[in-house]
Amino acid sequence: MKKTVYILCAAAALLPGLWGCQRKAATEAVDAVELRYRADDVYSLDARGAKAFTILVASSKPWTVTSEHPDWCIISDEEGAAVDPATLHMGKAEPTTIRVQYYDNIGLDDRTDKIYIQSDGWTGKTITVNQKGIAFLTVAEDQLDQRVEKAGGDITVHVDSNQDWKAQVTAGDWLSISSGATGTGVGDIVLNAGVNDQEMRYSEVTIRDRHDVPRYLAKITQDGVQLEPVELEVRAAWNQQEYRLEVKSNTAWTVLRKEGSELDAWYSIEQPDHSGDAVLRIAMEDNDTPRIRNSFLLLKTTGDGFSVVKEIWLRQAPQMVPERTVMTESNMAQWSVTQNDTYTATPTFDGGMVLTAPTQVKQSLKTEGTLMFHWSHIGAGARVRMWYEVSGQEIKYNLFGGKTDVSTNSAGGGLSGTNITYDSASTAHDMGIKTAPIEGGYCKVTFLLDGEEFFSFDSGPTVMSGLKWGESVSVYLAVDTADSAVLEWYEYTGPFSWDE
Repeated sequence: MKKTVYILCAAAALLPGLWGCQRKAATEAVDAVELRYRADDVYSLDARGAKAFTILVASSKPWTVTSEHPDWCIISDEEGAAVDPATLHMGKAEPTTIRVQYYDNIGLDDRTDKIYIQSDGWTGKTITVNQKGIAFLTVAEDQLDQRVEKAGGDITVHVDSNQDWKAQVTAGDWLSISSGATGTGVGDIVLNAGVNDQEMRYSEVTIRDRHDVPRYLAKITQDGVQLEPVELEVRAAWNQQEYRLEVKSNTAWTVLRKEGSELDAWYSIEQPDHSGDAVLRIAMEDNDTPRIRNSFLLLKTTGDGFSVVKEIWLRQAPQMVPERTVMTESNMAQWSVTQNDTYTATPTFDGGMVLTAPTQVKQSLKTEGTLMFHWSHIGAGARVRMWYEVSGQEIKYNLFGGKTDVSTNSAGGGLSGTNITYDSASTAHDMGIKTAPIEGGYCKVTFLLDGEEFFSFDSGPTVMSGLKWGESVSVYLAVDTADSAVLEWYEYTGPFSWDE
């Protein structure tokens, strides 16, 4: 019985050396089909006047190019003859240029076609063609943000369309739809607001197409008493001298301390009374306590008529004081010496922990925050190394010859950092790594040199996947290449959270 071997080849371009192929073997002696083509995976076309596109095809067997919808797709050449296999294989065969044209889509909905390039019963490529429908639904920009007076009245939102649509009040039940809750084609949505003798109020109207898909959001504002601080929770730094809070208003207002709020004198209001829009200036003293300071302010209108009161939560962060560990002979014992083929020496003490090349030590340390290592002396020939290790993955940070070298080595792939130069004539330097929580339980990692941040990255599924917030991490310190370095102290600064 005759054996048959089918060879399917597809190319991004019909040029020698750019052909790819797939192979599938049957069970009996040797025959082959080599199919080559150039075509995109997906084409997107306009509803009317769609531009034609071309496909190039060549095969060692007769071939076909067919559409699932020949009633609205025109293919110039739906079949073709084989070319010489040897010429084709060398990339010298002349391909057939096939022109594909689509009729106008006069339907409302988008439509999709599939085109198949086949040879000797095998499909080499399936092309997806998406053509837009003629449906449209538009609302002019000036219709989407409208105001109505305190006395109330009607507001009209004009819809230009050739399909069914509907409207619904989705926020602010003070607004109602008088007419136009549903419509077809061009039409108006008429909204009605009653009298407003209280606070300025807001409403939203969602406009959906025939498939119930939201297409536009009209925002309606009714005039009233306005007193709107841009923030209801103020978060100030521990040493922030002043906080400026923008307030939008159309009347007179003042600032009061909320009854029962802290009455200590760590802040003051420079000018409590205002009229209209203003910036509230809050002067603060440095927070030298170990806790967040909290107080509550009340913004209250003082004009005639309806009174509006807004509560402001005023918060000031504490100064995060680092915990410093000075290297002594007893503290050195907290670091285990990790000797191997590369690192064979042990640390000594001389005003700090002295690492003479090649020495490496290790300790499990807190990393939820900032770790800073102060090298009081780095020899000219020393490469100082610091890295975190978790689940076999490493964050590496090196100083050598006036240049940093940071990188990761992780299961999903490595990451090289943007390195900087530093003054190597200075032999004392601080090396630090800071971590902060991010989405998914991972960490933002930031590298510091002499107190300045110079590179950061986010851990995640493909970079340092093992480094998650709160994960136990081993910290290594080492000196190799030559010379020595002296670690005088290291500091840990815990993370700060407003949600404590």
